Amino acid sequence: MTTGAISDDIPTNLQEQLLLQDAKVGNGRAIQGGIDEPLGDAPRLVANYGGLPEDWYKMTSNQAFIINGSSVQVHWFRNLQTLQDVEFKFKRQYPKTASKNQ
Repeated sequence: MTTGAISDDIPTNLQEQLLLQDAKVGNGRAIQGGIDEPLGDAPRLVANYGGLPEDWYKMTSNQAFIINGSSVQVHWFRNLQTLQDVEFKFKRQYPKTASKNQ
């Protein structure tokens, strides 16, 4: 289990730079967190950045780009009390391939 802070991903192309820039100015939405849906990472986030476990939310960018055949979004954690954003990562989703019947 990771216990320390996790560094941000570094963009590798212009589309990733644009997604990260948009996320870092606060354009995103919560996908998990708070009291009703607590994060498994909440204790680690509290230990590294402070706050209470229910203050931390997992966020996703509003935008996505198709890059090299995968849909790419940015995910990060936000403390909704302090508005601190940390640990920006690129989330890549590859299309599922149809199974071959032989």
